[in-house]
Amino acid sequence: MSQDQPVSRERLAEMDARLSRLNQAWEEWEGELGEVQKRLEQAGMDRLEAAGVIHRRQVDGFRAGTAPLDLHELQEVLDELCSLYLKADQGQRLLMRGFFEGKQRVRKYLHSYIGGRAASRLRSTSETRWLDLGLAAASMCDQRVDWRDLLIALGKLWLAAEEAGFAPARHFSAVGRISNDEPVYGNRSTRELLRGFRTSAYLKSIKRKGGES
Repeated sequence: MSQDQPVSRERLAEMDARLSRLNQAWEEWEGELGEVQKRLEQAGMDRLEAAGVIHRRQVDGFRAGTAPLDLHELQEVLDELCSLYLKADQGQRLLMRGFFEGKQRVRKYLHSYIGGRAASRLRSTSETRWLDLGLAAASMCDQRVDWRDLLIALGKLWLAAEEAGFAPARHFSAVGRISNDEPVYGNRSTRELLRGFRTSAYLKSIKRKGGES
């Protein structure tokens, strides 16, 4: 994995601006859907049922390409940003982790990127770059979304790597070394989480369940 090379400031600024635009579009859309849900509940629909209707509308919007947010563009931005992160120097990696402050929607999507896009592409292409890109997303997220969801996403990525014929421990450790070494919200650091994932109780649990199925 190539790293510690300077990345263009202009390119990083462009990436940050695109993330901001995509995050704003997503938040505005969620606000509109939230108003629709309120009207459904006021009309007598059960809250959980109304939430289900809104979720289906969101999923259908992404699938049909009618959503005001271009999910494919977001994925492409994250592909490039994760690639740049792996090449950047320490100061730039710190800056790039900061890109996700105040961008709640795209930050939350990082888990879907790790366990969804990166894991799926790893299986279909057998290219280790997708393992590294998924791990870069985890490093940038830095446990700022529920760390339990992060474990699930990382577990999917690990299993996808093994199914593709790779030993993921070295990649987890390598990206762990360039991750934040400060404890997050009283938990262990992201560096510790990634470097120690291979011996984690969670990974042992999902591998045991896989062997039992």
